[in-house]
Amino acid sequence: CELLKNIVLSGFQNIEMIDLDTIDVSNLNRQFLFQKQHVGKSKSAVARESALRFAPAANIKSYHDSIMKEEYGVNFYKGFDLCLNALDNRAARNHVNRMCLAANIPLVESGTAGYLGQVTVIRKGVTECYECHPKPHQKTFPGCTIRNTPSEPIHCIVWAKHLFNQLFGEDDPDQDVSPDTEDPEAAGDKAGQAAADKEANADGSVTRKSTKQWAQDCDYSTQKLFQKLYHDDIKYLLSMDKLWTKRRKPNPLDWDCLPDTSPEGNSNSNLEDQKVWSVAEAVSYLDK
Repeated sequence: CELLKNIVLSGFQNIEMIDLDTIDVSNLNRQFLFQKQHVGKSKSAVARESALRFAPAANIKSYHDSIMKEEYGVNFYKGFDLCLNALDNRAARNHVNRMCLAANIPLVESGTAGYLGQVTVIRKGVTECYECHPKPHQKTFPGCTIRNTPSEPIHCIVWAKHLFNQLFGEDDPDQDVSPDTEDPEAAGDKAGQAAADKEANADGSVTRKSTKQWAQDCDYSTQKLFQKLYHDDIKYLLSMDKLWTKRRKPNPLDWDCLPDTSPEGNSNSNLEDQKVWSVAEAVSYLDK
């Protein structure tokens, strides 16, 4: 939001932006181009509409898509005089860095990692690139990666730590691993309309119900928690088709029909502490 506002007000006329994300209630306190009625909609599309209201002469094109897709290859980048990054994960930043080097266009690399932020100008043959020096091991991860597209074991561990804290520790909205059924993010294609129809607070904001509050309201029912986290939320993620263009789709689990076979190669151990439980066995202990 801030980047688009700055370049538009600086006089840039022809702008194209790509963002796969959709607007969440938690974005509204810091991303000022978005309002309550935009929740659930494409960030890039709404940002374009908002920017055109104060810069109607600008030619802005938005893509609700992943920058990592094949159609955004070297030839796509060659159509621009300048590329500006505002990414929150290292894989995408590495990818854009390589594309800009291959297309020989300058890149203004900016982004955050936890509470740290930086801006660097990268030009082939003139400056070092984003990957010229090894980066420290990542210790924090974007919430959207943890909640929507975990791809590494560490992502699942962080998800579990956040979930434990949400259920039994202090509330932290930035670590909420799963929106409740009243949250627009869980409402699929009707998310934006649901948020718009919901009555706002006196200051115009929307109250988000935390996972902890939802769990307390259902008396920490094991079956309800399981069904929500591993079935309902997964079904919602599957409705976001573009997330799974190049990713393996998750499989929702149903409490009443759980896999009862252990992973291959782990069922022959006679030692209790070395046996790998099936999903059904794990759930049976969870429910005790």
